[in-house]
Amino acid sequence: MQALGLCWDQTGIGELEEVHIPRQAPAHRGARLLLSHWQAREAEGRFVVGRDVPARPLAKILSGLMLYEPVDGDFRIRLAGLALLRRFGRDVRGERLSALSGAGQFSAHAAQMRALLRTGKPLVVEVRLMQQGRIQLCYELVALRVFAPDEQTPWVLAGLFFHDWRL
Repeated sequence: MQALGLCWDQTGIGELEEVHIPRQAPAHRGARLLLSHWQAREAEGRFVVGRDVPARPLAKILSGLMLYEPVDGDFRIRLAGLALLRRFGRDVRGERLSALSGAGQFSAHAAQMRALLRTGKPLVVEVRLMQQGRIQLCYELVALRVFAPDEQTPWVLAGLFFHDWRL
């Protein structure tokens, strides 16, 4: 259910199904901004949390950012912007990815994130939350390999960009 801009997973009407549609490049303005900022920092070395984010060029999209730290085969959410509140209906900071999704979804998400950490290739996906064949929520997700403040440990920085939110 969507009310006051929030999306609640449990509406009692039926299960939400996540449909992922891979994209070659982001379409949302915020997603393009995040990707271009990341590419510029990568060209100069590495994108490092604490140095390259937060940053003034990303101020408009900070509410859509989330930061995942790999922990024991799972991913802990270290940063969760307002977009995550809309997506999950609550503050998910500090939670693990496995607790936010079913076993099947978690294994698929975790596999994508592990591949991203290994290859460094950005992931761009349109996500549609479907319920009884209808789109309940639609957003673009951009996931990027970044490095922890120690400049050695790879983390995942992702941005959620709702198509109905303007920048």
